[in-house]
Amino acid sequence: MEQLTLVLLFVTSLNFASAGVDGDYWTYSGELDQKHWAEKYHDCGGQQQSPIDIQRRKVRYSPRMQQLELTGYEDIRGSFLMKNNGHSVEIQLPSTMKITKGFPHQYTAVQMHLHWGGWDLEASGSEHTMDGIRYMAELHVVHYNSEKYPSFEEAKNKPDGLAVLAFFFEDGHFENTYYSDFISNLANIKYVGQSMSISNLNVLSMLSENLSHFYRYKGSLTTPPCFESVMWTVFDTPITLSHNQIRKLESTLMDHDNKTLWNDYRMAQPLNERVVESTFLPRLSKGGMCRQEEIEAKLKRIESLILSLDKKAVQGKQPISPLVLYFPQKNVESFAVVNLTHPMELKSFTACMNVQIPPIRDLTVLSYSTSHDNELMISLGSEVGLWIGDEFVNLSFDLPSSDWTNYCLTWASHNGGAELWVNGVVGKERYIRTGYIIPAGGRLILGKDQDGFLGISVNDAFVGHMSDVNIWDYVLTEGEIVEQMSCDNGKVKGNVLSWGVTQLSLYGGVQLQGEQVCHRDNNNNRETEK
Repeated sequence: MEQLTLVLLFVTSLNFASAGVDGDYWTYSGELDQKHWAEKYHDCGGQQQSPIDIQRRKVRYSPRMQQLELTGYEDIRGSFLMKNNGHSVEIQLPSTMKITKGFPHQYTAVQMHLHWGGWDLEASGSEHTMDGIRYMAELHVVHYNSEKYPSFEEAKNKPDGLAVLAFFFEDGHFENTYYSDFISNLANIKYVGQSMSISNLNVLSMLSENLSHFYRYKGSLTTPPCFESVMWTVFDTPITLSHNQIRKLESTLMDHDNKTLWNDYRMAQPLNERVVESTFLPRLSKGGMCRQEEIEAKLKRIESLILSLDKKAVQGKQPISPLVLYFPQKNVESFAVVNLTHPMELKSFTACMNVQIPPIRDLTVLSYSTSHDNELMISLGSEVGLWIGDEFVNLSFDLPSSDWTNYCLTWASHNGGAELWVNGVVGKERYIRTGYIIPAGGRLILGKDQDGFLGISVNDAFVGHMSDVNIWDYVLTEGEIVEQMSCDNGKVKGNVLSWGVTQLSLYGGVQLQGEQVCHRDNNNNRETEK
């Protein structure tokens, strides 16, 4: 991002003892891990500790709670230290950054830092959790009460001394350019004690888009000495980073023992008698943050309702032709469940489909999930997006068309090579998930991404017509892929998903239509009709 500019890189002496606010030794795991903090730092065993698990069913809506006014958060110039302190990456903030409204007193910014996961394939590392679910990472912007106290040091242990703004991070498809320079500069402070100077900073651009929806509660520092002096403001709308940005955040910095700095978060602490307030009415359907028992109970109720109101079963031992599914609009309810008879344990695959879609980005054609959201997911738009085993790659093509289009994707585990064929023409090979095996035991659906509420998200919902969706557990030959454009009923059908043979269950207004599906053969200037 343009907001972070490198001016000077300098290295201070390495210190191999973890230091808290008061310079004493502590760790997240090991000799004095968080389970034993209270033995040395008595406040860490208090009744108002942070972080907490925010249980949205128990949150108290407070419509009179004042919105925050952030001053000086926009583009600012100066010299701001960014350092590896052994526990996190920390950026010192100028005193011109203030919270001028939203609290009884004015608070001045001191620093911001992050918490993340990464160890032992730990997918998430936020400190606060939402209904028991942990986000990918968390950003803290720390302020002190500058109306009552002359400095952070004076304010840090006072009941009204500190205010921290907390933001969650989630994993997305595309790079967040406001974090590009920040992520790349982590390599310059890889080791403990290394620091660099930033000349240009725009914190506001790094925050979430919606600053009006937040939770508020009284808590503590999340590291020793755990002073119970923090008024926490936890924002509901997460910040999105790309998969690669998250991975670089998790794998770049080293700790005091010269090991990769991973899982620098404290576990959730008891809420005790405290109350969490919010500026909005939390919806359990937002973001998929429901606990497992809630998910299962609600899913059973919704499925029962859908089954009674709007379900069609499409099946047959003989191919049904033509068979076209029409998704009229984006919503949570509209999707098709594929009732697999062949296990989705894939060392390689080919997936082909005919679609006619409007010019909308990120339309999910198919999504396969096990305990991981994105074992296999294909989305269409200006580019074709492919998820395999929670990793993502874009496959480009140049075919702006609203007509029927044939797409085929292939992937082989042994080398990770993925290829996209559009109307029989292959693009540049990309590489993803070498050596991975897509496991059996999951659910395959058409028309929805399965990482939202109840396993289904509306954000990338499919709109348009879909036909001839076939999946094989091997890579088709070039001739077989080109043949997928033809209207010949004798062409090879998928052995995992065989269109017109494999049973589909349609939900929420997905329409079954019969119509002509045609592709223009540019080489022979003729139409292939189905």
